[in-house]
Amino acid sequence: MAQIRIPCLVPKHSKHAGTSWHWQPSATLRKAGWTPKALGKDQAAAIAAAQVINQQVEAWKAGGSPSLDKPVQARRQPGTVAALIARYRREHVDGKKPDGRERLRPKTRESYDIALRRIEEWAGKHPISYVTPARVGTLRDATAKPIDQNGLGHAAAFNLLKTLRQLFAFAESVDMIPRGANPATSFNLSPPPPRRSIWERDDDAAFDAAAHALGMPGMVLAREIALYSAQREGDLIAFIENEFCEIEIRDPIVRAAFQPDDTPDHRVMGWVMAQTKTSTDYRRTELSIPFDTALAAKVDAAIRTNRARDRAATPPRLLTHVLVDESEGANKHRAWKKRDFCKAFRKILDHAAKTPGREHMDKLTWHDIKRTRVVRLRRKGYGKEAIGAITGLDPKTIDEMLKVYGPIDPTITAAALAADLKSEVAQG
Repeated sequence: MAQIRIPCLVPKHSKHAGTSWHWQPSATLRKAGWTPKALGKDQAAAIAAAQVINQQVEAWKAGGSPSLDKPVQARRQPGTVAALIARYRREHVDGKKPDGRERLRPKTRESYDIALRRIEEWAGKHPISYVTPARVGTLRDATAKPIDQNGLGHAAAFNLLKTLRQLFAFAESVDMIPRGANPATSFNLSPPPPRRSIWERDDDAAFDAAAHALGMPGMVLAREIALYSAQREGDLIAFIENEFCEIEIRDPIVRAAFQPDDTPDHRVMGWVMAQTKTSTDYRRTELSIPFDTALAAKVDAAIRTNRARDRAATPPRLLTHVLVDESEGANKHRAWKKRDFCKAFRKILDHAAKTPGREHMDKLTWHDIKRTRVVRLRRKGYGKEAIGAITGLDPKTIDEMLKVYGPIDPTITAAALAADLKSEVAQG
């Protein structure tokens, strides 16, 4: 009698428990997200269950999306734009260098992910040849419109088209299309101009008032640390108590600037952190940022409060962050998740924009804080080396950083002219 064979259905024998049946996916199916299933001891029931799963596999191979306990990656038909994107993600976006390090940092992968999802929605089901220069032009015209006209806006559209160009450059490099056949080589959309927005002192006050009104006073401290240190939100929400420590400053004149007049032996406290930059190579910048007395006291108070909450939790939390989630929900008083932090920041800005005279604040971004720090330092006469030391940029990139983050500011211009006038009077 012929033995019935069901794909992926295998028996497992045990001396004491007898035979049990399991659905075991192949290596290819495992890689796509399919997981083994225990089907019990009844052979007939196991065969029926295995056949149901195999039908789901066949539907998946045909491009369907089965409903399973664990999400399974959608099947991309060979030769389609979706298949190209899947390979690009696997080999470049999520790929690793020969030494095992990730090719891209998480923040960079996020920006790729947004653009690639949009490209897949636009042309994923079509063959690669569907994407022609004419269709790229149509995509450009549709996406470069302002948001209020159902477009993405200039900056987002440029990033989308630049990612499309990189995607098809990859297709050229792996011989999926002929060399020189990249349809997005020239998409005729200029790069967006660098932002020139900065925070003014009244914006600081309006933001702080809105944070208190919304029950998130910790965001005031977040803004103060960000403005003082010029660090990114990812580094800020990762700031833990062990990174707040004494900083040894040997120069007595410099040290005196961080000490209260009445306590010459006061310890200089600050943020000691490793800043990781995204580039073609990994570059870790070790920063020691001494805090002024007032800011150090606020950070110390936040750590004490958060540590008490962490130790009282069930089970106790042993890692204390300087900034914690203050929004309502399951994560209240826990470390911020970046997405939630960004949402809270935007919520506060939107609330602050309702203040008369502060309507422009709904267009401010977190990144503008770093630009603001640079401009305020320039207003005080600080040079490139000082700005680079605060931001963590190496000397080779300081000039480029100032082009982006240092717009021509009327206060700086006025200070230069005032100094020139004083010089003429002295010589007169």
